[in-house]
Amino acid sequence: MKELKYLSRAERLFTKRTKMTEPTEMAQELNQMPGSLIYTGEQHVSEVRLELIRFSETHFTQSLITISELGDVQKKGSIAWLNVVGLHEIPIIKQIGEQFNIHTLVLEDILNVNQRPVFDEHDDHYLFATKMLRTTDKKVISEQFSIVVGENIIITFQEKDGDVFDGVRNRLKKPKGRIRTRKSDYLAFALLDVIIDHFLAIIEIYGDVVNEQEVMLLDEVSKDILTDINLVKKEVNLLRRYIRPLKDAIIALNKSDSDLIEKRTRPFLKDLLEHTTYVAESIEVYRETINDNLNTYHTHMTNKLNDILKVLTIFSVIFIPLTFMAGIYGMNFEFIPELGYKHAYPIFWGVIIIIALSMLYYFKKRKWL
Repeated sequence: MKELKYLSRAERLFTKRTKMTEPTEMAQELNQMPGSLIYTGEQHVSEVRLELIRFSETHFTQSLITISELGDVQKKGSIAWLNVVGLHEIPIIKQIGEQFNIHTLVLEDILNVNQRPVFDEHDDHYLFATKMLRTTDKKVISEQFSIVVGENIIITFQEKDGDVFDGVRNRLKKPKGRIRTRKSDYLAFALLDVIIDHFLAIIEIYGDVVNEQEVMLLDEVSKDILTDINLVKKEVNLLRRYIRPLKDAIIALNKSDSDLIEKRTRPFLKDLLEHTTYVAESIEVYRETINDNLNTYHTHMTNKLNDILKVLTIFSVIFIPLTFMAGIYGMNFEFIPELGYKHAYPIFWGVIIIIALSMLYYFKKRKWL
């Protein structure tokens, strides 16, 4: 799991926690046959929890079930939403796959938390896997979220407690509403729509930070701002890595001719694609703004350095003739006519001052100062 942390300026906005895999473990994972069930993440819950929501136009039930009750999940005349919290117990995931005839390659993708957003279609079900982001206590938590959609059933898999679907659950509880009259494909759309909404909300948070940095660069330039810009750039690029393949997966979902996707759901999927495109374009805009901010910073620093060099050069040029004059009268010759003159010293200083002022006047007239 990656935990993204939004903190104050000059601190990390994302805190990325990764567990290093031992070389032997990595080799074992790479040498497995396709369809081998290996959980690539960390354990975040003490035990796998199965949350079941069953609904139709006339009724709604919500409960926790055990693995032995999987056979009673699907009932005629209702839609079942089984939410699996925790992916670390492979036997339970395997049993769920066997009970609902989920392809082993789909289960493999579900357990691979480093899986890029993907749409995978099979005969009687399809998989949509993506990252789910949510905010809590000024932190942005990221985890792998997978949806398996079948006939009158949807099974969701997540790594840890908590999600962003309270609004969907509240809509399901209300007897009136479109979601209660639709099938599992529309529920899958509703979940994906909420996930993308949260992507946009988090991107807007970073957009505010980027725009604030742009304003600050007009007032001051410091190393702290550079550090902040580079951190935001790194984290926005991480978001971009999530969003670009997500758009491709949404396109694949729209192009699917699966019988599980009703005709009346397809307009909503097109709207979902437009929403995802807007999210992708937003992240590109902020990414370009970040690059512009970096260019502005470096331009400021270059101009500042040029100003410093200009001042140093001017002072050097002024003191070159003065040093020349002082060098002449500092020579150890016995016969220098001016040395015996009574007013030689004040004249010497007068000449030096006149030369210095004349050069300053000349530089100012040429607008070098």
